[in-house]
Amino acid sequence: MRTGAGEDVRPCAGEGEEDVRGEVSATGCDVLIVGGGPAGCILANRLSADPSVRVLVLEAGGPDHWWDLRIQLPLAMGFPVGHRSFDWRYESEPEPGLGSRKLHHPRGKVLGGSSSINGMLYERGHRASYDRWADEAESPEWDYAHCEPYFRRLEGCVGEPRGTGRGRSGPQALQRGPADGPIFDAFFEAAQQAGYKVVPDATTTRRRASPRWIRRCGAASVPRPRSRTCTRWRTGRTWRSAATPRSARSCSRARVRGGPVPGQERGDAHVRASETILSAGAIATPQILQLSGVGDGEHLRGLGIPVVHHLPGVGERLQEHLAVHIQHRCIQPVSMSDIRNKAKWPGVVLDALVFGKGPGTRNPMQAGGFVRSDVAEGSEPDLMYLLAPLAMNSSDESVEVSAHGYQMHVGVMRSESRGSVKIASPVPAVHPKIVANFLSDPKDRDRWINAVERGRHLLGQPAFRHLDGGETLPGPGVRTGEEIMAWVRRTGRVGYHPSCTAAMGRGEMAVVDPDTMRVHGLDGLRVVDASVMPSLTNANTLAPTMMIAEKSADIMLGNAPLPPNRPERPRLVPAPEKPVVVSDVQRPASALPSGAALFAETKQTT
Repeated sequence: MRTGAGEDVRPCAGEGEEDVRGEVSATGCDVLIVGGGPAGCILANRLSADPSVRVLVLEAGGPDHWWDLRIQLPLAMGFPVGHRSFDWRYESEPEPGLGSRKLHHPRGKVLGGSSSINGMLYERGHRASYDRWADEAESPEWDYAHCEPYFRRLEGCVGEPRGTGRGRSGPQALQRGPADGPIFDAFFEAAQQAGYKVVPDATTTRRRASPRWIRRCGAASVPRPRSRTCTRWRTGRTWRSAATPRSARSCSRARVRGGPVPGQERGDAHVRASETILSAGAIATPQILQLSGVGDGEHLRGLGIPVVHHLPGVGERLQEHLAVHIQHRCIQPVSMSDIRNKAKWPGVVLDALVFGKGPGTRNPMQAGGFVRSDVAEGSEPDLMYLLAPLAMNSSDESVEVSAHGYQMHVGVMRSESRGSVKIASPVPAVHPKIVANFLSDPKDRDRWINAVERGRHLLGQPAFRHLDGGETLPGPGVRTGEEIMAWVRRTGRVGYHPSCTAAMGRGEMAVVDPDTMRVHGLDGLRVVDASVMPSLTNANTLAPTMMIAEKSADIMLGNAPLPPNRPERPRLVPAPEKPVVVSDVQRPASALPSGAALFAETKQTT
């Protein structure tokens, strides 16, 4: 394996946590990976395939206990989010475009990282997202044709027929969501009534109009209903002897060539490694770099941090998705809303753990689609919809959730809005300042109005008539474009997809070399996680983060890259040109610009 100059990385061991100062610090390791999330776990597995390579993984959170239902049951995903044991609980600065609201940015603080607390949706994203990467990073090796083989290598689709363009033997098991029941039946019928095409898989070798929907659902074997990268990238159920996970309170600084970086004198643990990889995520990775003296020199000097290497792009170009929910009452008792009844929880848990079935094994969002708005550029869909057969009061606390209901997740997936992650103090325990600058792109207004109108149009189709008890969010009082935007500003929340804060590329603001994944100017330090994305993909970010780690492992090992796969170009399905109903108001087809969409069942890892 190709390595660079040695560094000293200084993690802090907390009370009651395993201290790494013993055997490992005495002998050192070949590769030190900071962060036990999806990227870190994949790298640990690939790099430790050679038993002579000693790999140490530092994760600030605790282990992913098989018996902890809060992170094991897919339906329980709301419990770890915001919980101090599993979530870093980052909070943004006041967002100017959202009425100066501060937003919660959930990030996993447990082995498995955010894959242990997320919504369990695996989406590659549209090929245009990766072709844009190649242009922005000035590296053709990161276009979709070169990335697609690495998606296949990591995918292990359960029950997937051959010829779908999906991997079937990879370590990450994927299974199509059942998406069954009256509400999902109505959704698929409504999509066709609205003029959209319903397909089993919205990303195949032959059709590239939108990404494949994949959901993480119940495990084939109990007692691990939730499948995360930290378990799937182990050898069996134990880590390889060459790959050792360790718990530490945090990794505060990396000592790299160019000058010493001050560290805490008390409670520090020093680990010497030939190669250090930051895989701490799009918030913690730029924080560690800046604490280490790597970042914008003026900003660091203002905090009293010696500048080791001036890289103005560190922490800049933060991109994140914004989301809202359209909710309806359901007049038939066919939704999943009754699972909020605590008396039913023991039965739900028993079915999931013992029989591997029932609502506890599922993420409720099992179907959805991608749509091109009127301001979409090229063939890439820029709107995403997900349907859940229950109403969760997650975006507007002023609205009471009915006993039965359903809701549609609405997200704008492309925006030129850019933010930043900047440390506010040289003290590692102080969270950085996070500002996404949502809705700062002038085109965001048109995208969001169109996104909400299209979502309402779909839920207003005749197929839902026997279920629909009326819209509760945004509600009949929200009709005009200005009213829609006011609602989005008041209720919009993050999509859990921060990225691009240590972007790869070759320009002045680039942080990582796309050919080596090394930090520019620092031979012994690499970054491999969502922060290296040149721009945010038009879908969920777990899949591209895993792919980045797979591809980076080959780069680090000096392996020949997998041969590129160049499928035929996409064919788009036009949106209907006929009168539509939006919030019970008749509008001509011209009121909703033409676009394209494919609606499909979702898939999840198993």
